[in-house]
Amino acid sequence: MARSSPITNRSGRIAAAILLALACILFVAATRIDYAFSSDPLGPRAIPLILAAALGLFALRYGFSPGPAEVFPRGPLLLRSIGFVAVCFATVALLDLLGFLPAMAVLIGVTALLFGATPLQAAVVGVVQAAFWFVCFKYALGTYLPMGSIFTAG
Repeated sequence: MARSSPITNRSGRIAAAILLALACILFVAATRIDYAFSSDPLGPRAIPLILAAALGLFALRYGFSPGPAEVFPRGPLLLRSIGFVAVCFATVALLDLLGFLPAMAVLIGVTALLFGATPLQAAVVGVVQAAFWFVCFKYALGTYLPMGSIFTAG
């Protein structure tokens, strides 16, 4: 087994430290969730606490054995990566304004474009997948999804 360079180990450990810090933040935020004891037996804290614990364990594992690092992207791959992160932030920012369906259709469509789909393919996959996830979350799981304030009167 080949040994990693010190720079590779350092970058992996930095990533692990960031993940561990996020796990701690999630844990603290989850412990501050207030709920009535008559609600669900586990309460709303259970899932965030489980996720925080899992993230913390994975971060520790990665910190002790980071493995080789990928080469930092350059050129078109770097632009596509930045574009993906930007469209994710834009989707979150516009979710309440546009609503789940249009926001997800744009997110999925732009992501498909970034991965090489034609504009027609990206539009079709964006609309179809947004509708699929809407049905899954809204009707199968009973989750509240924003409908978009620009589409609602008042």
